[in-house]
Amino acid sequence: MARPKATRSVLATALAVSGMVCAHGAAAREARYRVTVARGDLATALETLGAQTGMSFGWDGALPRTSAAAVTGQMTARAALDRLLRDTGLHAVRAGPTTFRLVQTGPGGAPRTDIPETMPDVIVTARKQPEALSTVAAPVATWVPGADAAPSRNDTHGVAASVEGMVVTHAGTGHDRAFMRGIADSPFNGFSQATVSVQLNDARITYDAAEPGLSLIDVARVEVLKGPQGPLYGTGSLGGVYRIVTNPPVLGSVAGSAGAAFTAIQHGGIGASSEATFNLPVIDDRAAIRLVGYASVMPGWVNVAGGARGTNRSETYGGRVSVRIVPVSGWMIDVVATQQSTGARDSAYVDLNADDLTRHVAFLEPRDGRVRVVEGKVAGQIGAAQLVLVTGYTRQDQSETYDASASAVPLGLPRGSVASYQDTRAYSVFDQEVRLSAPPGQIFNWVVGASYLSATTAADGELAQPGRPVRPIFALSRQATEIALFADTSFPLFDRLRASVGARAFRATTEDSRRERRKLQADAKATLGLTPSASLAYSFARNQLVFLRFGSAFRSGGLDSTNTVTGRYAADKVRTLELGGRLRVGDRLSVEADLFRSAWTHLQSDYLEANGLTATHNVGDAVIPGGELAVEWRPRSVWHIKGGVTWQRPRLDRAMDGKHLIKDARLPVVPDLSARLEIRRDITAGAWRISPYAAANYIGASRLSFDAGLDRHMPGYGLARAGVAAVSDAVTVRLDIDNLFDARADTFAFGNPFSVRTTPQFTPARPRAITLSVSHHF
Repeated sequence: MARPKATRSVLATALAVSGMVCAHGAAAREARYRVTVARGDLATALETLGAQTGMSFGWDGALPRTSAAAVTGQMTARAALDRLLRDTGLHAVRAGPTTFRLVQTGPGGAPRTDIPETMPDVIVTARKQPEALSTVAAPVATWVPGADAAPSRNDTHGVAASVEGMVVTHAGTGHDRAFMRGIADSPFNGFSQATVSVQLNDARITYDAAEPGLSLIDVARVEVLKGPQGPLYGTGSLGGVYRIVTNPPVLGSVAGSAGAAFTAIQHGGIGASSEATFNLPVIDDRAAIRLVGYASVMPGWVNVAGGARGTNRSETYGGRVSVRIVPVSGWMIDVVATQQSTGARDSAYVDLNADDLTRHVAFLEPRDGRVRVVEGKVAGQIGAAQLVLVTGYTRQDQSETYDASASAVPLGLPRGSVASYQDTRAYSVFDQEVRLSAPPGQIFNWVVGASYLSATTAADGELAQPGRPVRPIFALSRQATEIALFADTSFPLFDRLRASVGARAFRATTEDSRRERRKLQADAKATLGLTPSASLAYSFARNQLVFLRFGSAFRSGGLDSTNTVTGRYAADKVRTLELGGRLRVGDRLSVEADLFRSAWTHLQSDYLEANGLTATHNVGDAVIPGGELAVEWRPRSVWHIKGGVTWQRPRLDRAMDGKHLIKDARLPVVPDLSARLEIRRDITAGAWRISPYAAANYIGASRLSFDAGLDRHMPGYGLARAGVAAVSDAVTVRLDIDNLFDARADTFAFGNPFSVRTTPQFTPARPRAITLSVSHHF
């Protein structure tokens, strides 16, 4: 990983960027774009306008089959949209900074007055078609970076703090595991397929790797689909889907932003980060490129007993290049390349208690990671249908070093030996999909498609002792493929009642090879399967929806050295039934609620062998009942209150032999209860909007594992944050304080697989951190 010279470079860059931002604090105007939209079909015209301005559009019900007016010239997105909608019977209502909602024009040409404009809607595409979030009959949540009361961490942990039912372990950036709605199999980073499918735009970027921890820089939003999503996303989406949607290049516009931040961590030091984004037209209204770069160096706060201090210092460097080409009207080509490198000089766990930031080890435990993603997408119209072709390739590399001295004897070394274990892994995912869907705004909506996925995993483990040659002791290779056909459709049954059905037929193949003291080989095993979904949605009125949904997902089996009969662990499956609803009362109150029950059969779980290495087996059947409630309330226009609570009871209730357990075992990591609360007030001072806020999260008690000897209790804890954001047309200045009261919570009772059986381990929450950030948009 990069060393102190790189740290000084990031600090210098942050200082330079902050100076540039302050120097460009002149008043900004609303962005103007070069717009060229031909007269024609309304849906096609909206798609073209969106490509040229970066705006998104949503609507309720069917989009009228009518012609849009031609629009040409240099103008704001609002002006272009108003011209385009002339004589269509529609009017645009701004629903967010980059989102408009299309509504019917009332008598006399005025917009309908029953559409609230003060509580914006969000257009989501996670179900492979654009939908207004308030009308989606499924458990979907969104997170937008930079929201005034959002945590200052723009990563997966920041999303989990703002979304009900999502939990992320604290193993370190690029090494965490994400879980949703209690579907949690293991805290250990073994080789079972992840229960949450991670997507970057339309590309799947993980199979059995850890959550890559991509920094959410220049990201439009994150869409979180909760519960099994097998019909649209295939094997492995047992708990849900975590989808990052990046900002696309905007045609005909020169724009950008630059930002810098400085973070002071109590008991640590001062860190810095910087980021920049540039949007450049290449061929007027036909092609554009968007460049994103960022870097971050954060100080550590864990100390080695009698040795170095702040050893868990971390660094992140990344960038993205996006190209958008519109060869002809109605067709679009997108290419996105992303890379991010992360590193930490040491682990972040301690071994006395969560209050003590000290660890006793023979040497440091560094870790590094790198993820690279390339995605290509072609979208256009064939007849009345929308065609999308997507190809993605992801390569994720990880390297971790552990002090393995505590497991010397099980690893075949003399008692008292000092040794380190080097864990090196390489993951790749190749993903292709082609799909056809109904044109936007149809009463009868449908999407059909085919997909192919190929995932490979290669892992090596080496044991090192001072003065002796490195000795390989572990190797694993895996090749997994999936070929699938899928379909999803929704249609009206009665005036206010809609039905949706979907299914995915697939053939999944997995071939494993594993070597420890003896080599185990498993031939390719093919599985044919079907994962269905269905829902009923009743709309009482505009923005008042209740739905009943059934969902399912499947996960392939693999190699199990402890199974003396088949040598494999079986595939597992999750089926969920839920009752949910969305309600908006006027323009002040929004409520979302869900009740769910999931049945998980043949649950796969990674576990630790006696020597500290990981393996996978089936442990039985689990049942997860639960409920979620999210509320957004604006008692007055200047006050914003958001809150949410999740209750669930994830329990293993039946062993693999079919017998009921005498005492239900809690599934690992996920708590029974969690809650959040955010309060913000907006104050106008000249050209500035100043927004002080306070927020808090409560994470209930949980257990580390249901394995014998590792069923360790992790107490519940609360974390508070506060700050203020000052926003003008061009400049944003923020002051954020995370972990306001410097709480010493044990966020994860694990850190080293070789000593966890003999030594208590705690991962304390990051101490109080004060961040000052400034950004400029032009």
